[in-house]
Amino acid sequence: MRIGSGAICTVKLSRIHPSKHIRNKYPNHTRKDEIVGVRILRQEEKIVHRKQQLSVVFVHDEFKDDGGQHIELYCVKRWAHVTAEGDANLFFDVPPPPPAISPTGSEPDDINPHPMIARMATTVGPLSESDIAEARTLVNDVDDDNRPAPENIPARNESVPNIFNAAWGHSGSCNRKKTGPRDYKPRLEFGNNESMPTVLKIFESFFFQSFIKNVIIPATNQTMPGNRPLTYGEFLVFIGLWLLMATIVGPERRDYWSTKPIDVFEGAPFRLSHYMSRARFELILRHLSFTDKQAPPLLDRFWQVRPMISAWNDNMSRVFSPGWICCLDESMSTWINQYTCPGFMFVPRKPWPFGNEYHTICCGISGILFAMELVEGKDQPRQLRNEEDNFGKTVGLLLRLTRSLWGSARVLVLDSGFCVLKGLIELAKKGVYGSALIKKRKYWPKYIRGDEIKDHFKDMPVGSVDSIGGNLDGIDFDVFCMKEPDYVMMLMSTYGTNIRMGEHKNRDGVEAFQYPEVVHNHYQYRHQIDDHNNKRHQPISLEVTWATKTWENRVFAYLLATTEVNCNLASSFFIGEPPLPSLSFRKELARELLLNPYFNRNVATDERPKRKRTCCEHTFTTLRAYTKWQGSDIIPSSSIYPQRMCKGKHRKVRTYCSCSPGVVMCEECYAQHKLEIDGQ
Repeated sequence: MRIGSGAICTVKLSRIHPSKHIRNKYPNHTRKDEIVGVRILRQEEKIVHRKQQLSVVFVHDEFKDDGGQHIELYCVKRWAHVTAEGDANLFFDVPPPPPAISPTGSEPDDINPHPMIARMATTVGPLSESDIAEARTLVNDVDDDNRPAPENIPARNESVPNIFNAAWGHSGSCNRKKTGPRDYKPRLEFGNNESMPTVLKIFESFFFQSFIKNVIIPATNQTMPGNRPLTYGEFLVFIGLWLLMATIVGPERRDYWSTKPIDVFEGAPFRLSHYMSRARFELILRHLSFTDKQAPPLLDRFWQVRPMISAWNDNMSRVFSPGWICCLDESMSTWINQYTCPGFMFVPRKPWPFGNEYHTICCGISGILFAMELVEGKDQPRQLRNEEDNFGKTVGLLLRLTRSLWGSARVLVLDSGFCVLKGLIELAKKGVYGSALIKKRKYWPKYIRGDEIKDHFKDMPVGSVDSIGGNLDGIDFDVFCMKEPDYVMMLMSTYGTNIRMGEHKNRDGVEAFQYPEVVHNHYQYRHQIDDHNNKRHQPISLEVTWATKTWENRVFAYLLATTEVNCNLASSFFIGEPPLPSLSFRKELARELLLNPYFNRNVATDERPKRKRTCCEHTFTTLRAYTKWQGSDIIPSSSIYPQRMCKGKHRKVRTYCSCSPGVVMCEECYAQHKLEIDGQ
């Protein structure tokens, strides 16, 4: 149908501008939601996504101002799908060439990332001070390594009591060992199956199988057209295809389904069409949904992924039991568009500084990550504040992430970002012991007299160890200290003693010495989250391979990549096999998923009928001015004569055969095409 003044159209909500009217009316709309019955007024040039584009202006009865007048909205012309034509005399003509207009003064871009953030996200190595300063002005939420925890910021005229003992020294008695705990080993639950688990079984255990079957697949089938629903076995194949594509950098996604012969110097080195057709793969991807719930009435940008993250955490707490010591730290999921990413954070100290920040906790013995929490930041709805935050932001976080550890007398290793004494005390009340590195972030942590501790060690030799005890809310704690060449290392802890243990460590000009227990555990296990993140990002990141503009897909890709690393670690720890390099294990896991026993491959062989010839005439045709190809459709173009490379890679032209719309052919290509047709 042709578009013109008075035409009735359907437009996706995500394509309508100004977007503030859409956000006010539909605060939780998705990329799939659309509005029907818009009435076209006119077409004109508009600045959309920082460039001049031919657009249509329209009105709808749901969008009116306080005076009852229609609010004019607009979208790029190609996104308006006509359902009823208007007056034939008012059809729009081919658009004239656009004037050169500067985008200065355009509304904020809600699709394309800010160019400065896009540049910094691809910078190799640490960011410069000028880049960090500029990023701070562009991003609302910044997690700075020098920012103190909220609980450590002193109130005006606050008097902090002295809760420490009068004398230095340790009694030699460990608070944790008084409870008679066992040094737990990591354990993986497989029900009544006593046989050795396979890689596929470990993956199914870790990757919330019930949530996939009961939520993701039904929600996807609800919006996916056709008579062939998505099954669990086919969904595993879909995941396996992503993993296999993430073993190589360079080819575009469509290259894996190319009909051309495999070329060493061009395209993908293998084909995926015998596992799933490209049309089926793209159909699943387009309609992938992660929740079966309706959008809430309040503005909540996380409503589609919150149940999925919660289901992942609940599943891990059921199937995996960590060892006696755990590590809690931050993880980053990369994303460079702050306008399309809820909870967008800038974390300068991370190798991937832009995107979503997750607080994560993993087993110190096996390295398996078993709980996470997405940092929602300023996008978190006020109505959904967590009950634990009444203790304080950092304390509430520690209590939520360690819920599965309560009462187990396990040990938690924390870095200076979580150094809140009140948090360690509340954990001890729940039966979890911990230690946190003390660092001055503008202020010393509350109750900690850091300058007095430094004066105490001023004249001591390197390697000297001492501690001072205290009591808060009826819970004993200690600050363990060790003299380093140029600073004093301090750890607040609710467990441990000054007994030295582990290997002897060297310092320049100093005789080798052992670390005390708490310092030894800190150095031994503090890196587990960083190691897990490195395995997830290197050498090829699955999240980057899954290039998407749908933020919910990136959250799912993060969970998938985390599960993949967990499977690799579990295979090595529980099965006893030598640990595999990341890409080698990814190929092995992809093979298990692609050949999973749940998928009926007989259905896939007849899924796409052969294309019928729609035209028996062969005419060498040239595109009209101001038009171009989009697939097999002819759409308006802002350039007068846009060209594309011909089928045979001879040169750029605008000609094609009438039997094959969308396939660009020069004279040589057309002659060869005719010979092939005549020979059939």
